Amino acid sequence: MYTPEEFSKIVMTQALSRGFLDAEIFFEAGAATEISVLNGEISMYESSSMQGVSFRGRFNDQMGYAYAEELTDDAMAFLLDQAMQNCMVLESEDMETVYEGDPSYEEFSSFADSLTELSFEELSSMVLTLEKRVLAYDPRIVAVDHCAVSLGSSEHRIWNSRGLRLSYKSNLIVLYAVARCEEKEVTKTGSAYRAVRDLANLDIEELAQEVATNALDKLGASSISSGTMNVVLDREAAADLLSTFDGIFSADMVQKGFSLLSGKIGERIASDVVTLRDDVRVDGSIGGIPFDSEGVATKNKVLVENGILIGFLHNRKTAAKDNHESTGNGFRSGFKGSIGVGTTNFYLVPGDRSLNDLLAQAGSGVYIKELSGLHAGTNVVSGDFSLSCEGFVINNGQIGRPVDQITIAENFFALLGKIRAVGSDPYFQIPSVSGATGCPSLLLENIAISGE
Repeated sequence: MYTPEEFSKIVMTQALSRGFLDAEIFFEAGAATEISVLNGEISMYESSSMQGVSFRGRFNDQMGYAYAEELTDDAMAFLLDQAMQNCMVLESEDMETVYEGDPSYEEFSSFADSLTELSFEELSSMVLTLEKRVLAYDPRIVAVDHCAVSLGSSEHRIWNSRGLRLSYKSNLIVLYAVARCEEKEVTKTGSAYRAVRDLANLDIEELAQEVATNALDKLGASSISSGTMNVVLDREAAADLLSTFDGIFSADMVQKGFSLLSGKIGERIASDVVTLRDDVRVDGSIGGIPFDSEGVATKNKVLVENGILIGFLHNRKTAAKDNHESTGNGFRSGFKGSIGVGTTNFYLVPGDRSLNDLLAQAGSGVYIKELSGLHAGTNVVSGDFSLSCEGFVINNGQIGRPVDQITIAENFFALLGKIRAVGSDPYFQIPSVSGATGCPSLLLENIAISGE
């Protein structure tokens, strides 16, 4: 078994000797530990690791891909043979080449050595403490149906025949729980999590309170009358919705005719309080990587500025089609995947309004805390969505009774134009290696809500 460096050097030499004009190795490795507890005892413990390597090489003006899960002589032969065969049968008109690299890359680390030192006992203590604190918060909390801690790490390396040599590693710990409460034969659940790299930012007492209150606040919920009304969309629900539709800003989707934003650069597509960015690093997110899967330096960029569409996210192939530079968004889903277009830290820029300010401006309507059915109930191409939701009535600018059994039916492109105010409370989802989607709370007007 070779090291990644040894394997890459040999493959490069053999690829060029066999006639490949360009050659590249993409190496990925990862490890994960997860511990779940139930009723004060460890109910599940899993520890896993993976590694894999992808080769891509250009021959006959075609780029062939192949991947393997071992760094052996047999894997080398397979990668080169398979990629060559793929080049012989492909007839793509889009020229794909490997990248010589950028003059410089942003320096930052997403790897905490302190996390590698955590023992099984320390991880177990965290999750057992969380379960105990949630159960003790209120007698109406009858169970913690799921309570887990996960610790994950990943490493990425890119070597190519043009001299590119890049590597990056990251790790993260996530603590999560789902509580169940009961009152007057009504059962509700609530959940919350924390994703951190610095354990000083992990407050288990605070997390337990959030888990419990997210369940308890739903007790007594009922539906409301259908109508068109003002909506305050909670920051977490807003981030979930935004992440579902992030593909509309992909140049690949635009070029394939799967985004209605095609041909609209320079036009207004949202209200003037909306600015959308995709940045290498941003306050509130602990995700981010200094280069994409092609070795292009990731960049800070604006996609929508004060409601005006400025541009799209590009990898090198989509950029060449549009006579544009790559925006550093050429990402793989893993070593088995080809290069597509993905986001880094994609977010709606926060405003200066507190949640209370948004509620006061709404006056009346509904405060939506949760959205359900984001995959089955959305059409990314048309923008239409119909989603079950839960939240609270807004009365005289104040949060009122809880509501459920309601549905929000809208079009995402139309919704961008109905955003009247943006909160100052950004929330970012659990990050991937490349970043996370984030959004503050939003005030929306004239939204169709179906209830009783």
